[in-house]
Amino acid sequence: MKITDYFESFSLDIKEHDDDKLHTFVDFYQKDTELDLSVYDLVVIGVQEGRLSLKNESCAFAPDEIRSELYDLYKGDWSLKVVDLGNLKIGNRIEDTYFILQEIIEYFLKENKMLLVFGGGHDLVTPIFNGHSSLGMPLSFASADAYLDFQDGGNYHSRSFLSNLVSSSNSLLSKYTLFAYQSYLCSLVEVDLLKSMDFNLIRLGEFNADITEMEPYLRDLDHLSIDLAVVKSSDAPGTIHSSPNGVTAETLCRLMRYAGMSNGLKSVLLSELNPRLDKNNQSAKVFAQSIWYFIEGLNLRNDDFPDLNSNNFKKFHVSAGFSDLIFYKSNSSVRWWVEHLNESDSGQIALLPCSVTDYNKAVQGELSSRLSSQLKF
Repeated sequence: MKITDYFESFSLDIKEHDDDKLHTFVDFYQKDTELDLSVYDLVVIGVQEGRLSLKNESCAFAPDEIRSELYDLYKGDWSLKVVDLGNLKIGNRIEDTYFILQEIIEYFLKENKMLLVFGGGHDLVTPIFNGHSSLGMPLSFASADAYLDFQDGGNYHSRSFLSNLVSSSNSLLSKYTLFAYQSYLCSLVEVDLLKSMDFNLIRLGEFNADITEMEPYLRDLDHLSIDLAVVKSSDAPGTIHSSPNGVTAETLCRLMRYAGMSNGLKSVLLSELNPRLDKNNQSAKVFAQSIWYFIEGLNLRNDDFPDLNSNNFKKFHVSAGFSDLIFYKSNSSVRWWVEHLNESDSGQIALLPCSVTDYNKAVQGELSSRLSSQLKF
C-alpha cells in the first residue's frame, strides 16, 4: 500500500487564480496521480479527528478551514518544495486513527521530511510522540498552551494527554517545554510535580516579556504543538478553552518563525481550532499566518551549530563564582550556545542553546533562570 492511499485529497476552491498566491507554490496530491515525495522539504497533512477533544469535538473540521486561509496568502521568496497530501482517512475507532497517524509520522521521519499536521485535537500529540519514539532516540517535545494538559483522574483526552507521555516506564521523553501557561488555569500541585521532573514551564508573563528569549528553547526540539487556547480570545475566539489573556497573533507568528528556523524540529501540530466557534474565520487566519512565518523560518534554516573543527564560531570563557562556563557564538547567525565544564564528563562536548542575555548575565556573575534550571553543577 502506498503512503498516499491513507489520504483523501484536498480540492481548493479557487475563485480567482493568482500566480503570486501560496496555492501556486504548493503541490497538492490528487487521487490516481504519482508523487515523488522524496523531492519535498515540507509535507502537510490534515487529521480531522476531534473525538477526544474535551468539549471541543468540532475541531475536527479545522484542517480545510486553515487551508482556505493559508493558500489565499501571498507566497514568500522561498526555495522550498511543499506538498499537501490532504486529510488522513479517519478510522472507525480513535485507536485506528492513532495507529495510522503513528505510522505516517514514522514513515516521514525516516525519510527525513518536515511534517506539518493540521488537527484536530491536541491529543493527537500522542500518536505523533509514538511515531517519534519508534526511532529509539531521546525526545524533546514542547507545547504552546494555556493549560498543562496533565492529569484528569485517569481519563484520557485532549486536556490530559501529557500524563500518558510521561507515565510509561520506557518513555523516551527526555525534555518537555510548555510555553505561555496561565497559572490561574493550572493546578499548583501539578505545576510543582512537572517542575520536579525538570520540565521547562514558562508562564505567560515570562513568555510575553521577551519572545526572543524563547528561541533557544525551540532550537533543539523534535516536535512543537500549538493549542489555539494559548492565543488570547480577542485574537482567536475559535475554541471553547480560550481566555481573555494569552499570547497575541503576532507573537505566535514570531514563535513559529523561530520554530521553522530550528534545525532539529521534525514535526508541528496545530490543534483545537473549532470552526463552529470561530468568527469570520479569524482563528483560521491566525493559524494560517503563523504557518506562513513557519515556512519563512524553514526557508531560513542554517547549519550554524558550532563545529569544533572549523572557524564558524567565536568562543568566550566566563569565570564566575558558581562555575566556569564556555559560550559559543555562531559567526553566521549570532546565535549562542553554552558548554558546562564538568570533569566527570566522558569528554564529549554537549552544547546547550542559550541567548546573549544568558551570556551577559554570566559575565556579571549571575546565572540566568534558563542556565540554572538546565545546567547541573
